[in-house]
Amino acid sequence: MKVAIYVEGITEAGFVYQLIGEKYQWDWTKVQIECLNLDPQDAANDLRDFGSDDTPDYFLIYDSGSDTSVVSDIRGRFQGHMDQGFDKVVGLRDVYSESYIDLYGRHLDQQNIADFIKDIQEPLEELDKTDFIRVRFAVMETEAWLLALSDVFQKIDNSLDADSLMSKVGVDVNSDPQTAYFHPYAKLEEIFKSIGKSYSKHWREIKEIVFKLKWTDFEALYNSGKCQSFREFYDSVFI
Repeated sequence: MKVAIYVEGITEAGFVYQLIGEKYQWDWTKVQIECLNLDPQDAANDLRDFGSDDTPDYFLIYDSGSDTSVVSDIRGRFQGHMDQGFDKVVGLRDVYSESYIDLYGRHLDQQNIADFIKDIQEPLEELDKTDFIRVRFAVMETEAWLLALSDVFQKIDNSLDADSLMSKVGVDVNSDPQTAYFHPYAKLEEIFKSIGKSYSKHWREIKEIVFKLKWTDFEALYNSGKCQSFREFYDSVFI
């Protein structure tokens, strides 16, 4: 299997890198991961290429640098990936964005989300390559997936159990973050602030979460019934 994954930023790049590595149990002989266009440099140093050239499965993670660039990058590069023998190209970006707010305001509405996704996917559908190109959306943000992985917060600070998350920042670990929070990033920021830390999408903060995720965490999220958008992304990459 040979897959190219285009992501909107370093949070998604780190999350996807960890997901792939954990799925393959970091077995050098089974998977190769290559990352391109990573910024900043400290992220590039941590998300270094992994695996040997003769592994059965290869994943290319490309950081497009913004939500609006994911689709345009795929449009411009998919033919090259086809020529290089890739099996598919997958895109990952957030629904939450300036363009979504401009269209629908700060409202979490399922029909608005569906319409927004459809409009963004339309230029790719015109290519008639739906079997090869798959763009998936984190609803509303990749941070919603991190909120659903609530056990990871106690790995960051022992005090962040379910009761503490509810009392300090109003995060109910039994809820579905995909439908509960319009701006999941803001909730994650509140959680870090409650323990005297910051979360502002800097790599040093992002990696404190994603590098603590294990395969059992990803597997639990997939089977939890929460964050359907994660399940759709996972299936698009691995199935």
